[in-house]
Amino acid sequence: MSSLFSLLLSIFFAISYASTAPLPLLALLTLKSSLHDPLLTLHNWTYASIENYSSPTLDPPWCYWPGITCDSITGEVTSLDLSNRNLSGTIAPELHLLSRTLTHLNISRNNFTGTLPSVIFDLHNLVSLDIGHNNFNSTFPSTISNLKLLNTLNAYSNSFTGPIPNTIFNLTILQYLNFGGNFFNGSIPSETGRLPQLRYLYLAGNLLGGNLPDQLGELSLLEHLEIGYNNFYGGIPVSFGQLTKLQYLDISSANLSAPLSPELGKLKRLESLFLFKNQFIGTIPVEFSNLKALKVLDLSDNKLNGSIPDHLVQLVNLTLINLMSNHLSGSIPVGFGDLPNLEVLNLWNNSLTGKLPQHLGLKQRLERLDVSTNFLTGPIPPNLCSRNRLVRLILFSNRFTSAMPNNLRNCSTLWRIRVENNRLTGPIPTGFGSLPNLTYMDLSQNLISGPIPSDLFVSISLEYLNVTGNPLGCLLPELIWKAPRLEVLSASYCKLEGVIPNFESGCRNIYKIEIDGNRLIGNIPIDISQCNKLLSIKLDKNRLTGEIPQGIASLPSITELNLSWNSLTGLIPFQFSNCTTLESFDVSYNRLAGPVPWSGPMLKNMQPWVLSGNPGLCGEAVDKPCPSNNEGGNIVAKGSAGAAIMWVAAVAVAVAGIVVLALGTRFAQQKAEMKEGGAEPWHMMTFQKLSFSAEDVAKCVVGAEGIIGVGSTGTVYRAKLPSSDVIAVKKLWQPKKQEDCVAKREVKVTDGQRIMAEVEVLGSIRHRNIVRLLGWCSNSDTTMLLYEYMPNGSLEELLHGGGEKKGAKVVIDWETRYKIAVGVAQGLSYLHHDCRPVVVHRDLKPSNILLDADMEARVADFGVAKIINGADQYMSVIAGSCGYIAPEYAYTLQVDERSDIYSYGVVLLEILTGRRSVEAEYGEGNSIVDWVRSRVLRAADGRAWEVLDPTAGARCKEVRKEMTLMLRVALLCTSKSPDDRPSMRDVLLMLQEAKPNRKQADGCKGSQEGSPVVDC
Repeated sequence: MSSLFSLLLSIFFAISYASTAPLPLLALLTLKSSLHDPLLTLHNWTYASIENYSSPTLDPPWCYWPGITCDSITGEVTSLDLSNRNLSGTIAPELHLLSRTLTHLNISRNNFTGTLPSVIFDLHNLVSLDIGHNNFNSTFPSTISNLKLLNTLNAYSNSFTGPIPNTIFNLTILQYLNFGGNFFNGSIPSETGRLPQLRYLYLAGNLLGGNLPDQLGELSLLEHLEIGYNNFYGGIPVSFGQLTKLQYLDISSANLSAPLSPELGKLKRLESLFLFKNQFIGTIPVEFSNLKALKVLDLSDNKLNGSIPDHLVQLVNLTLINLMSNHLSGSIPVGFGDLPNLEVLNLWNNSLTGKLPQHLGLKQRLERLDVSTNFLTGPIPPNLCSRNRLVRLILFSNRFTSAMPNNLRNCSTLWRIRVENNRLTGPIPTGFGSLPNLTYMDLSQNLISGPIPSDLFVSISLEYLNVTGNPLGCLLPELIWKAPRLEVLSASYCKLEGVIPNFESGCRNIYKIEIDGNRLIGNIPIDISQCNKLLSIKLDKNRLTGEIPQGIASLPSITELNLSWNSLTGLIPFQFSNCTTLESFDVSYNRLAGPVPWSGPMLKNMQPWVLSGNPGLCGEAVDKPCPSNNEGGNIVAKGSAGAAIMWVAAVAVAVAGIVVLALGTRFAQQKAEMKEGGAEPWHMMTFQKLSFSAEDVAKCVVGAEGIIGVGSTGTVYRAKLPSSDVIAVKKLWQPKKQEDCVAKREVKVTDGQRIMAEVEVLGSIRHRNIVRLLGWCSNSDTTMLLYEYMPNGSLEELLHGGGEKKGAKVVIDWETRYKIAVGVAQGLSYLHHDCRPVVVHRDLKPSNILLDADMEARVADFGVAKIINGADQYMSVIAGSCGYIAPEYAYTLQVDERSDIYSYGVVLLEILTGRRSVEAEYGEGNSIVDWVRSRVLRAADGRAWEVLDPTAGARCKEVRKEMTLMLRVALLCTSKSPDDRPSMRDVLLMLQEAKPNRKQADGCKGSQEGSPVVDC
């Protein structure tokens, strides 16, 4: 209130004393009054602050206001910087009162919208104008030509449309022009060549097309040119060879074709050349070897063929060479091993042959080497990490021979090793377990022999070890389960011998064990039951004996178990009947006997072959009756007494059966008569005034016509009532039908409990992002929950297709996705921070996020929600859906807000990538979290965005930037440690950073295939 009073007072004085007040003061106070300043960054701009101003020898007091710069001699306002203040509103016309002295105006990084204010073009003495990072969304005014003295113009990241105005080329002293990140269309005007002083030209991330104009080559002073992420055609003009002062050239992802222009070899000052993700054909011009200043060369994701020119080794300043995903052949120039500054060499996905340069890394600061998926042969260079900087060594799918270099075991920076699918020999060198950063090591499908070094299993960092398909011919180390961070151990078909070591106190993070296809003997260790994170166990095709440990069936998250082709004996543990997480089960070809457990949901649906080869098994699963308990034992004595007892018992049972049948028939008749006569009333509870009855609702949920969805607890109908109201009705199943991979353990949640959970939570909540429960009604047969109807279905249908319209999935722009993400976050934040007591949803996923007519998100389905009173609580059930359950929740059953935050992070990843939470491509036991993290970690600099859905606008640079910010939030939310996850309030604050400050355009919605990504 005081700030508003101050503002009004300032305006009053400014108007009252207009005849005597200085013009700069009037201009600035009027400007302030026209702006919306929610952060009060201009609160010092007041008339009161100049009341003590009297001496003409002092600088005017407004020169000390934030954002104002005055001439040190005259005291005139020369610069106005209002950047990054979250301002909106209009720019007052009175700003022209500063036109005589103002030379610099910066209103960037605010929230201005609409047309660019015309008063700006009255500021004839402007030298620098920065309006970037706003949302101006008109065509660019032609009156820009009024600013004859302008040498810097930055309009980056707005929503300007239409063609680039020709009048801009009348600014003959312009040196810096940035029109990137807008929606300009048409072609680049040929008049661009009329800017003789231009040094920086940025037009990337627009909707520009056509051929690149030859006249760009006339910009003789140009040092920096970025025009990629557009949709040009043709090639690079020969005239570009005239840009002799050019240092930076980026025309990536621009749909260019034709051969590369040899004229580019004339750019002697060029330091960075980015031409990736086009359709260039032909060979790499030999003339490129003349680019003596070149540091970065990226020609990846094109259709280049031929060999890599040997003359490129003359470019001694090169730090990065990206030539991956082309059709290159021939050998790698030997001289690459002598480039003194080389840090990154990416040549994957070509058809290269021959050897890697053996000097590679010896005199270099090599950090990343990826030559995977080629036909390279020979030994791995021995000195790749001589400078101790190598981080990633990716050599898979080649034909390398010889042993692993011993020097690598001293490479403390090494983080990831992938050398699978080669012909490497010799032993695994001892010492890799001492590397402090090594997390991923894949040596599979080689010819490596000898023992697995024990030091690998005391590594403090190793998470993934794969030695599958090597003829190791050794025992499993006793310490194999001790690595504190090991998650995956794969050692299949390695000719391993001996017994499986006891787990003891190890295996606390292991979730996948694959040691199938070996020669292991002995029992499966009983203490495997303490490996609480295990999801997958593959011990098949060994020589194991003894019984199946009962504890395997009690593992809280086990989904895959393969024990086939062993010599196991005894029973299949009955505990498998209660194992609801199991999805794949195979015990075929053992020596198992006895009844097969048949009550578990997985066991009921298993294929018969998973039990074959065990002739001693019996029961319904194998279509073989089990012998009675007394068969083979003492026979009950035969005699008149025994016979009499049997006859009496038989008669008693028969009489009882007749009585029960008669009573049951009569009860059913009475019940039917009550229904026909309407004697069975509905009970209805509402949470607001409704204009319809339970009977009206019941008539709408008969048959399949109105069904719009099926959930884990019932069928959802669209009900149009006699009052013309349209609502959604969830008709609950009786008895309960379980679907959707809802995992539960030890005790079952009854229908009544889930109904009351939903009613208890939703009945008292009113929030714009929580679906509204209107009421519920029931009789002895049916229970129905009544909700407001969401015409746009669920986020699941929107992202992945299906739903009521049964069509293909819709292309959803970035702004809509962002709006949905924020809506869900606001709903969860309310549940976690504003409800007393706190409410934890526990089953957040896209199918439980509904969308109203305005695409506003509503969190729904609180059937397994939990009200938390006080500290952390522990549940006797795992409630949630596969792919969304926080990792710690599956084995600790601890209930708190952080499990919801993990699920929300998974939903964000689906929104960002357009993928489902679980897909076959991710690999066994992996989810979208693992898939995204692996690709983000292996992405080259600035390429992590390739996991983003191109149909959302990820091809547009500014949209990509915003999506990447949200990606960071998603990765934080899905942190493995609950303590590392932000609160939902923090999530909302972080999402503000990713807020779209521009309007989407059709050109940013189109699908664009990403470059091939190698899983490294």
